[in-house]
Amino acid sequence: MSLHTLNYMYFLIFRLTAYERNRNIRHSALEIPDAIDVFWPVVGFQHLVQDHRIILPKLTHLQIEEYFLYRLAGDKQATSDVKALQKGGDMLAGNRILACSLLKKNGHIFLTGIVGAAMKNKVSYNYKISLEETSGDPVNLACECPAGKGPHGTCKHIASVLLMLGNFISNGTLQVQKTCTENLQSFHKPKSIYDGKPVPVEDMPTKRKFNEGLLEDPRPHKYRNNDGYPDFVRNMMVNHCAQHSQDMAMRFLHPSADIE
Repeated sequence: MSLHTLNYMYFLIFRLTAYERNRNIRHSALEIPDAIDVFWPVVGFQHLVQDHRIILPKLTHLQIEEYFLYRLAGDKQATSDVKALQKGGDMLAGNRILACSLLKKNGHIFLTGIVGAAMKNKVSYNYKISLEETSGDPVNLACECPAGKGPHGTCKHIASVLLMLGNFISNGTLQVQKTCTENLQSFHKPKSIYDGKPVPVEDMPTKRKFNEGLLEDPRPHKYRNNDGYPDFVRNMMVNHCAQHSQDMAMRFLHPSADIE
């Protein structure tokens, strides 16, 4: 079943429920409760590691789709955001989740961290996510980007984090970049000295394909390796530079003249 069909079914069920509740098809009211007050912890978070998998509730892809297909927005209107879920999957594949920390408190699982922007490498956004401890349903979500306004944000940055959590809970794959404290420090180790030898031009790696006769002398065999030919070329070059007051790079291939 496609996302478009699933979105249409959710909308149809919602409308039929509203008709049954109001008993008036022409004047059916859309009643959505006010957003609850959100308590976001400030301290006590730990970097998300493999050991946290046992304390995380089950978060299925269906739960993530339900949140993005029908959620309570800040403007108190029922909306759906399928594109954000699709773009979130692309951001997860592009390793845009830079950091993720976890805290278990008051029957909820709180997560916070940083997600990089999709098109700009030097731009990032902070996110905050609250999951129900037993069911794993998303409760409150917020992001610094315009589309992630809380307490029920539905931006692609939040979608990428939820998809990452779903994969981590199901198969243990943690797609979060390492922090600076997780890498071993190596500033005390001296750099190794480069001792590479010169490589001939014909042995250098290149994408261009050379044929066998590319570096061969194009002259006939009777004119090759003639006695005095290098001196003839050198004299022609020196006379040309002297008469026309021009400099040629070819002259540096010959040794300087011995004045004595």
